[in-house]
Amino acid sequence: MSSNTSEISKIYTQYHNSLKSSQTEFHEKTKHFAGLLGKRYEELLKNHVVQYKNIFDDQIQRIEIKRLVENFFESSRIQFVAIDGSCLKHESPNFVSFYGGAYGSKGTISLTSPKGEIEYTRWELNKDVSMVAFVPIPPEMMSAAIDEETRENEEAPEVLTDNEIAEFSSLHTRIMQLAEVYLAYSMARSPTAEAPKLIMMDNTLCGILASTSFSPSNVRLVDGDFEGERLTMVDMQLALSHPFNEQLGIPASKNFQPHFRVIAEAHWKESRSVDLKCYSDPESQKNLRNGMTYLSEKLDAGIFDKSSGVFTFHTDPRLTWMKVKRIFENICEKLFREKDPKGLTYKIKEESRREFFRPRDIQFLIGVGIRCLIEECWKKRILLIGVVKDSFSQYYYRNYLGTFCVLNNLDVYNHLRIPLTDRTIVEMLPYIQSEINSPWGTVEYDSSFMTLHPQYDENHKKWKINGYAILGLGETTRPEKLFFRSLVQFFMNDEKSLAAHAIFIDRLVYPGWDDKDSKTLTIPTDFFGNINVFYHDSANSPSRLQKISMYLLTVLVRNHFPEAIGYPDPLHQADWGAKSLRRRVTGLLESSEWAFRANPREKTFREIRDSFKR
Repeated sequence: MSSNTSEISKIYTQYHNSLKSSQTEFHEKTKHFAGLLGKRYEELLKNHVVQYKNIFDDQIQRIEIKRLVENFFESSRIQFVAIDGSCLKHESPNFVSFYGGAYGSKGTISLTSPKGEIEYTRWELNKDVSMVAFVPIPPEMMSAAIDEETRENEEAPEVLTDNEIAEFSSLHTRIMQLAEVYLAYSMARSPTAEAPKLIMMDNTLCGILASTSFSPSNVRLVDGDFEGERLTMVDMQLALSHPFNEQLGIPASKNFQPHFRVIAEAHWKESRSVDLKCYSDPESQKNLRNGMTYLSEKLDAGIFDKSSGVFTFHTDPRLTWMKVKRIFENICEKLFREKDPKGLTYKIKEESRREFFRPRDIQFLIGVGIRCLIEECWKKRILLIGVVKDSFSQYYYRNYLGTFCVLNNLDVYNHLRIPLTDRTIVEMLPYIQSEINSPWGTVEYDSSFMTLHPQYDENHKKWKINGYAILGLGETTRPEKLFFRSLVQFFMNDEKSLAAHAIFIDRLVYPGWDDKDSKTLTIPTDFFGNINVFYHDSANSPSRLQKISMYLLTVLVRNHFPEAIGYPDPLHQADWGAKSLRRRVTGLLESSEWAFRANPREKTFREIRDSFKR
């Protein structure tokens, strides 16, 4: 007994010493990086952060911001909706049940008082998009719903157990995200009097768009019959080329997905044909020609007469987009509004059987939804904002500021010596620089810096800007001029003994506003050609919409709840609502197992056996 006790004591002592050593090392490294960060702030960062407190404390500037609010929203009372989701997967030996839903917190912001006022509105039951899907899928059928990328992974087991199948499936999280996007879209397309002027989502808008920008070759919806309408591979490619905005030049003409611009040009010209002779810029002509070749030879979406330089679509892209939107809306209505028990299935064309949606199918629908939402927000001038609490990204410091260093011939290696995440940097800076007080944040930077980053070229011995390489796709990048990103810290007491976490903000770019307030930065790349992004060269003059967005979010941060310090109150309310929905259905999902126990599979096997006459 004593020897056993001695061994256990050694284990505890070893763990204690290891923990103490790790903590000491962590503190030493933190101090070291804090020193480097202090120097880097004076050299570079101070020109790329915004002191919102100085702006909002100035009465003249507050009056100017209120004028801008009234100009953008055409009212000093701004209706808003904050959206969050929840999901659950209940596993049993033979079946898996899913829940996915979203909840919205509605209200109005009034800017008549100096600090602004919030008035919440009761959420109507007919606006609910919560969804419970009891999907009694046995393992043999569940294997068909596994995500395609899992199937293609050579390390995935050929024979999957029940637990492995349930773990591989991500349907519940995809359904939740679809519910969030569809709720936001359904609110945006409400009649003008009911539509909110501000939509906030507890999600990264850039991330949703990025995760749904893929080749639809693995989407099986091409086999479906959707109330007499069908989707083709061309239909899905044309749908994923959205959103379109001619004033912002989205999608851009570049050597990455060049066919997107061809589709957009036909859409803008309200024609099935695109003529190369209408474009004088040689670079644009080259990219359009590549896109036309891809559309004709790879997708068979139309005919490209190379001698005349004219490409003609088989079907008007506008009609295709309307059809895809119609199918998306019908599927979501059945799934979330009607609570159809067969909502997670679709009819196979020319057959009577139905198939379950696969995760990649749901992902495609999410992609359609986010694109519909973006275009609806442009159409009605609805301010669309995504808020993310947690992230380990380095898009701001490594990618954006690193690119700035490359383009301005600064010491990139010295800049990248600080390996901290963006969130750690933002939360550390106020303790290094006494001049920083909340609310404050970084400058807004183009969402294309999620992929564009500095990389050292060993062959030419110099730094250059690259996208990220993805297996099977090669070098990729995100659409430019579509979203702005920033990090903000909304609360910190005077002694800085209590501070909120930094949160990540995604904001949709708006024509007539952001294009006028931003400069265009041309980034030369080897693979994509020149990429033109929106850029703010100084934190001293934030854009009008950045001021509006941060002022409204500052009004919405009430700090009433200790678990949500520095976080917009409506999003916290939406989180409560979403979790409340999940608690209500948890018992329901668990009780569903009794129905399966009352009719076990063994009874089915006996019935099958007895049906054969011997």
